[in-house]
Amino acid sequence: RLFTDNQFWNALVHTLSFIGGYIPLVMITGLFTAVLMNSHIKAKGFFRTAFFIPVISSWIAVALLWTWMFNPKFGLVNYFLSLFTITGPAWLYDPAWAMTAIIITSVWKDTGFVMMLFLAGLQDIPVNLFEAASIDGATKIKQFFRMTLPLLSPTTFFILIISLINSFQVFDQVWAMTEGGPAGATSVLVEQVYKNAFRYNKMGYASTIALVLFLIILVITGVQIIGQKRWVHYG
Repeated sequence: RLFTDNQFWNALVHTLSFIGGYIPLVMITGLFTAVLMNSHIKAKGFFRTAFFIPVISSWIAVALLWTWMFNPKFGLVNYFLSLFTITGPAWLYDPAWAMTAIIITSVWKDTGFVMMLFLAGLQDIPVNLFEAASIDGATKIKQFFRMTLPLLSPTTFFILIISLINSFQVFDQVWAMTEGGPAGATSVLVEQVYKNAFRYNKMGYASTIALVLFLIILVITGVQIIGQKRWVHYG
């Protein structure tokens, strides 16, 4: 029954679309902020705290905040866009934009966590390597792409693994902001598990979806662990 259920396949597609938008953005923003926090800027402690506060904030509070900000009439997001003569979409009320709004909210909340992990990786890289590269004439850009990124590959791999596992289990922000709507545009796998189990009292069917979700995560994680040998460099 599961494999002929359109709601299941739609939820799977929406989950994958969330992953495709969320993971690249959160890793790029996390790495960018980590590089900034690792540089010689003033008040680094303040900025690190400011970036990490959303991570420890309740998803309900964050969802309520961003639901208001994405309000098409009174929200700050569309007001900001209007300053550039851009008419903002209906966001959470528009099936074409609702998932984008959830991705933006998720990236905002989790950037601080990814930043801290990347920052730990950056601070583990010996400074004398960069000093030697500078003496040899390597620019900052070359140092970043040919030294920093390869040396950060174990940290990147760890972040990628945990981000993928968490992304497949996305639920809190979806349920708090849209409950899977509008018109099922943000329906995801865990939301389907929740609805079938606790709304429709179909515990067996919900367990089936949960089992398939587990197998998907297991396979993808296994493929990543096997593939890491080609691009992850330890030591």
